[in-house]
Amino acid sequence: MTIVKEFKALNLEIQKKFAPLSWVDITHFDNGTGSITFTDCGEDADEFFSKMRDVKDFIKGSGYTASLTKFEADKLCPYHEARIDIDFEGGELE
Repeated sequence: MTIVKEFKALNLEIQKKFAPLSWVDITHFDNGTGSITFTDCGEDADEFFSKMRDVKDFIKGSGYTASLTKFEADKLCPYHEARIDIDFEGGELE
């Protein structure tokens, strides 16, 4: 299966398991990595980031490397955001 097909299947599984989700961006890079970005759906910070850790752990449990970057709401951005970087070949993320 190509990485693009794996990424699509993974995103569909994430949607099924963790909905509701507010997807912001899905990016696939040619080097076998990608990222998905979410914003909160009205949850408080603890609940949202806990859910995002669960998504990251789900991705890791699927055999990929994943890391989570959190962006907390502030005056300029009134919502929380999380980006999960993924290496589909299981390598280290920079």
